[in-house]
Amino acid sequence: MVNGAGTSVVTTQVVNGQNTYNYTDAGGNAATVTVSRPNGGTPTMTSGYSSNGIALSGAVWIINPNTSAGEPIPGYNSGLTFDFSSPINAFGFEVGDWATCCMAGTRPASIQSTYGVPATGSGLWIAFDGGTATLPANALSANDNPGYAAANSYTNFIGAIDSASTFSKVTFFGDGFGEYLVAGGTLRFASVPIGSVGGGGLNVAEPSTLITWGLGLSILGFLGWRQRAAGKRIPSGHPLLA
Repeated sequence: MVNGAGTSVVTTQVVNGQNTYNYTDAGGNAATVTVSRPNGGTPTMTSGYSSNGIALSGAVWIINPNTSAGEPIPGYNSGLTFDFSSPINAFGFEVGDWATCCMAGTRPASIQSTYGVPATGSGLWIAFDGGTATLPANALSANDNPGYAAANSYTNFIGAIDSASTFSKVTFFGDGFGEYLVAGGTLRFASVPIGSVGGGGLNVAEPSTLITWGLGLSILGFLGWRQRAAGKRIPSGHPLLA
């Protein structure tokens, strides 16, 4: 998908105990991304995650959704924020242990009405540059996890592309309280040419320029597009964005 837009993907494997990683920005300059909790804390890490014999491709940050005071959305502060020193417009990572349990809790009525989300489910939320969070993935059963439906494995890859602009921050969190939920594996970065996605035979039907690609889970599928590989499991070491 990204290669088809005329650019290349830079990959960085996540290492246990390391929260800052190098990448190359759209101008070919060296840049860094730093991972923290949305409230500024340091996330806990572990060496990896596997499910039904399928392993994520590197170390992972533990999300373990829980609530704390002052959150805009329950679970927000237990998530991850990726801060980029130089803007990009395509980014992806691997996720494990989503939709394993914990789908019967009821979201506060105020959250349901403000964000237009269902009352129940184990959700994955995402926000860009401190903007309004959205709930692009919500599981009411394990089979709502494409990795599980395809291979009985709670492993997925998610990513997002904005072909109209760039972003400098991504916040990702879950609200399946009681789940382990991890993210990491291998980080993937790219800067596609502005306007390159949504035309040129890339098979995108989008009501917005922010779309997603993925192997296992198209996390922003509510925007109307799912990449043809969605629903397949992650083979360890696969070049997911090629």
